[in-house]
Amino acid sequence: MAVKFFWSVLFFCLLHSGALAQPALLDSLQHELKGAKEDQNKVLLLIRIGQEYEQTDLEKAKSLYRQARALGHKIGYPETEVKFISNYTFALNMQGRLDSSLYWNLKAIEEAEKLKNNEHIAKAYFNTGTSYQYLSDYQSAAEYYQKGLTYFEKIDNLRYSAQANDILQNLYNSTRQFDKAILHGKKAVAQFRNLDDPKLLAYSLTNLGATYGKMNLKDSSFIFHKEADEIAKKIGDEILIATTELNLADVYLWRKQYEIAKQYFQSVLQRARKNDLPGSETNALRGLSYYYQQAGDYAMAKKYAQDALIVSEKNNIPESRVLNLDQLSDLAYMERDADLGNEYATKMSQLQDSLLNVEIVTTTINIEKKYELDKKNDQIKIQEERIKQQKLFNVILIGGIVALLLVAFLSYRNYNNRKKLQQQRITELETEKQLLATQSLLQGQEAERSRIAKDLHDGLGGLLSGVKLQLGAMKGNLILSEENGQAFNRALDKLDESISEMRRVAHNMMPETLLHFGLPKALQDYTEGLMQQQAFTIECTFKGLEQRMSQSTEVMIYRMVQELINNAVKHSGASNILVQIIRHSNRQLNITVEDNGKGFIPEQIKQNAAGLRSVKSRVEYLNGKMDLQSEPGKGTSVYIECDLKEDE
Repeated sequence: MAVKFFWSVLFFCLLHSGALAQPALLDSLQHELKGAKEDQNKVLLLIRIGQEYEQTDLEKAKSLYRQARALGHKIGYPETEVKFISNYTFALNMQGRLDSSLYWNLKAIEEAEKLKNNEHIAKAYFNTGTSYQYLSDYQSAAEYYQKGLTYFEKIDNLRYSAQANDILQNLYNSTRQFDKAILHGKKAVAQFRNLDDPKLLAYSLTNLGATYGKMNLKDSSFIFHKEADEIAKKIGDEILIATTELNLADVYLWRKQYEIAKQYFQSVLQRARKNDLPGSETNALRGLSYYYQQAGDYAMAKKYAQDALIVSEKNNIPESRVLNLDQLSDLAYMERDADLGNEYATKMSQLQDSLLNVEIVTTTINIEKKYELDKKNDQIKIQEERIKQQKLFNVILIGGIVALLLVAFLSYRNYNNRKKLQQQRITELETEKQLLATQSLLQGQEAERSRIAKDLHDGLGGLLSGVKLQLGAMKGNLILSEENGQAFNRALDKLDESISEMRRVAHNMMPETLLHFGLPKALQDYTEGLMQQQAFTIECTFKGLEQRMSQSTEVMIYRMVQELINNAVKHSGASNILVQIIRHSNRQLNITVEDNGKGFIPEQIKQNAAGLRSVKSRVEYLNGKMDLQSEPGKGTSVYIECDLKEDE
């Protein structure tokens, strides 16, 4: 079974002026601090020193920011609070203290609006949006980013523009709008290359590489991650190194260069625990779990996955919790513990439902329109101030035009909505028509199979049995030579073989066991018959099938499994075949057929092969989907998931 690779943590370029750690510069700044007066310059100096400590000692940096805040309030420096929060929340984000960061960023908006400073207001809105995005609340993140943009448009600053593009890249990455994410990501990288700030360049390279990775363009992502890693190690930023090494480990895992990936994960784990980085720690632990999983050491894989889950739960990192639960679920299934696997899978699904909102993209677009309208309203207000002395007639005229445009817009939107609903209904009717045609075809095939099987068994079977009895009676009444007697006995043996073969064919066309005793018994009898005097084994596992399904549904499932087993027997050369059928309480049915045979390249099989086409038709009829995984020399796995109706 294929490993589900994790996605690396995205480091958002917050609107924060970080500095590169230089020992000589730090010594100089600390020396300057000793003789500094209690004024505004000392507040800024404390913040500057704190930024130098961000890469090596986050707690020390936070302490310096608190000192700067206390001094700023003491001397009455008006920008104290917004500067403190901007830097303090950067450190909180690096430590994964996301709830605390959100609290302070919301306060920053209030303080910035008191100052009536567009730059500070824009920064506060963007930092708040980033906090929401870290917490996976993408709707709130989009809202605050758009509010910030309305203020940033008034500021002509390359650094802020680059950071804004990088933040927007991460938002569109989170909502899977990859084209927009790549567009903003490339803009950010190009702008940062023109700035003398390698740290922020490394962050934007990391984010762009992560976007390509999420698109499964791993080789492209490797280029950006490698450059970011070289920059991070050049400037000695421990936090950034942990991020870039995680991303490189992800690519090496995808390339199946497992030992290299393991070295990176171990390095990240050491850095994360040293620098209190729970996000990097949980990802590194899960990465080591993937490594031991592919190595076949499930005990170690389970240990690292459980440790990763504990870290993600303790530090409220929901996206990592989803991936950790997914990994634990996979490991449980691999150890044949379906109950535990289902338990983890259910927890993962519940958490995913709370994170993934299918309306995020629509909401983002609506928010964009809302704030575009706010901009227009601001322009209208300015114009109204200029013409407020004009006659009432002009005011009424303008209002009439606005109302007419609004009515036209609403009418056009309603027309488009009705058109979409009509097209959707047409599509639904066409789909229903195709399903009915498929249903009729499959039911006709099964009815014909049943008729032929009955005719074979009752007609031809009875006729052959009668012939056998007559020949047996003749044998007792005839005097045959030894040679003729042997020939006569061989003829009787051939007749017995013909009767057995006829019964086998009739049974395969419509097995009586399926109709009378149900699906598990029918499949068990079928596989036991195949294994007679054969070198392969077939293991069958059934769960949740105690209650019978409708006859047509059981026949459909029997035919699908029969075809998949026949393919494995005929073509794979496998020594072991696994068949697993699980029916859940929510009417979901899972079918797995795996073999350890020679495998093949799925893209090279004929998509119009009769057997595969038959299986796909039955899967579609049962509202299901099929996933086929195979590699040369590694066997084949077919997974089918169906959503049964209540009457099935």
